[in-house]
Order: sequence, then C-alpha cells, then structure tokens
Amino acid sequence: MGYFYLTLIGFFGHILPRWFMLWMAVLIGNFYWAVMKKDRQMVRRNLSQILEDPAKIGKTTRRTFVHYAKYLVDYTRMDLLRENHFRHLVHGFQGKEYIDRAISQGKGGLILTAHLGNWEMGGIFLTLLGYPLTVITAPDVEARLHNYRIRLRHEQKIKVITLNDTLSSSLAALQALKDNELVALLGDRDLFGKGIPVKFFGKTVSFPIGPALLAHLSEAMLIPTFVLMGPSNKYICLAEPPIQLQRTGNRNEDLALNTQQIATLVEKFIRSYPDQWYTFYDYFSGHEVS
Repeated sequence: MGYFYLTLIGFFGHILPRWFMLWMAVLIGNFYWAVMKKDRQMVRRNLSQILEDPAKIGKTTRRTFVHYAKYLVDYTRMDLLRENHFRHLVHGFQGKEYIDRAISQGKGGLILTAHLGNWEMGGIFLTLLGYPLTVITAPDVEARLHNYRIRLRHEQKIKVITLNDTLSSSLAALQALKDNELVALLGDRDLFGKGIPVKFFGKTVSFPIGPALLAHLSEAMLIPTFVLMGPSNKYICLAEPPIQLQRTGNRNEDLALNTQQIATLVEKFIRSYPDQWYTFYDYFSGHEVS
C-alpha cells in the first residue's frame, strides 16, 4: 500500500503544480488524521511525552498528519528539482559555513539529522548546492518501495548505502568520508537493537551508535542539520555547529557521552517542531531500555 500511495502521489505531483498538490495535502492529511485511529493514537502517545501542555496534544497531532502529507508531496516530486528551484523553496540556509569548513579540511562531513521535517529534501538541497553526498538508509520491508526510494535519490546524484547490521555499510560510509564527501544519516531510531541507552524526553531509550561511531573512526565533523517546513510552504535549512565530541581514549565511555549529546540536540529540535516529527508508532515503548 505504501508503494501504491507514493506512486499515486508522484503521478499527480508530476502533472499538477506544487501549490495545488500542497492544498490537496491539507485535505488528505486531515482525512487520514480522522480515519487512521491507530496511527493517531501512536502520535498522541509520543506527543504526550514531548509536550508540556496536554491541551496542545490534539491540535499538534492533527498538524503532524497535515505536515506529513506535505512531506510526501515534495518527496515524490524531488526528481523534478533543479538548481534554479532552490531559492524558491527555501527561506535560507543558516549554518552552511559549518559544512563548507568540514569539506575544506578534507575529511568529509557527517550530516546528522532525524525523522524531523523533510530530511529527504535536505539531501536534494545539498546536491543542488554542489556537495557530493552519500546517504545511509534503512531497508524497506517492501523491495519495490526500497527501490523506488533509491531511484529518486540516484536521479538527484545522491549515492545510497543501505544500512545493515554488518560492517559493510560502515566501511562504505568511511570510504565516502575518506573521499571528502558528505555522509548523511538519521540518528533518532535504533533499528537493530544494538544502540546506546540515552535520556530522551525523560525516558531511557536506545539511540543508534552509528553517528558517534563513524565520527570516532573517521574524525569527520558531526554536523546536526535539519530541513523544516516554514511559512508559505518554504523550507528552513538549519545547520548547527559541529558537536564537540569527547575523545578521551576510552571508546565505550566516549561513545556513550557523544550519543547522549546527539540525543539532547535532537530533543531540542523536536521540542521546537513537534508536529514535524514523523513517528507513527509507539516510539518510547519501542525503544525503551529496561
């Protein structure tokens, strides 16, 4: 069903203007908010852990579905984007100098993001600006959906490393960094149950070890970068200063502290944009560390 919906949205997105598709996304997002009871309950449960004011949970849940519908519109149209589209789609790119500094040092750069805003558009924006980019992606259960995602990225000159629980994906990422490329990865979901316990919104959950470990092994800068929907359906691109990683020589302690730093920073951004954190399952129970 996921593949069917994406191809359907993509079909209309390639023949209809973006403004009309985004208008439709508001209607469709509200429709799915109304009928998808289980997903709605999961989003509410996550937001109840995030939001301090319980009165805001209902409206924020509804906005999450609308924002996600808009995300899917731009995601399925990303193969249409060209360099001259960039300024029409973004309000600006704050912190771009951190990425330039990483490239100038010749060790590549790790772009840390989360399932927040439109991380896929972030990759497109980087390639439109001329940066060499490799993204680390999780495999989809449905092979056709996985291949669809890879095709969209390849058409925008984005290289793809499919994440697995062996060393092969890590070695490919290290090689890309050695070649002075940017490597982008999501840091808020531990997919293989081999992560590190962190405090996240007051709960102890498992965060993936990958971002801190790749930074440790490569000495590349770890640059938190987020692309968020702002006013007038234009994106806000934000790159934070590189995370100051601890390097004491005690690898386990360093990885634990550095992963906690990542979790704290991701939490900060989710607090600011809770209706753009697209997590349609019980996140805190699913990643809880007993």
